[in-house]
Amino acid sequence: MPTDHVWKRTVARAVSSGDASTLPIHFSAAVLNRYIDRGAKILRTNTVGRLLQPGKAVIDFGIVEHDAVIHLRFGDIAALIPESEREHWLNHLVAPAASRPYLQMTLQPGACHDDGDLREWDPR
Repeated sequence: MPTDHVWKRTVARAVSSGDASTLPIHFSAAVLNRYIDRGAKILRTNTVGRLLQPGKAVIDFGIVEHDAVIHLRFGDIAALIPESEREHWLNHLVAPAASRPYLQMTLQPGACHDDGDLREWDPR
């Protein structure tokens, strides 16, 4: 599976700087419904959107998965989403493809995680 060159550059920059704030976090596009109901406007192109709320920070986001998913930079979540709104966003979080046992291992180092028999692997 080939890697998109823009994604590769984004990750390379985050790794070289030690700053993951530019990496995207994905949410169901339904997260925006609350803001539309409150009178916010959303403008968009084919793949990029902007949430405009009176008296609040402008929030830019990417649009993917046939308009079902949006993504923001990790740093923008902390900088632009008020703490009182973060739980709402987390309720619409879309998980990327990942090994759940691996993530559990990183959350609880040293804990036992039985994920099948140990065997050699040649990923070619």
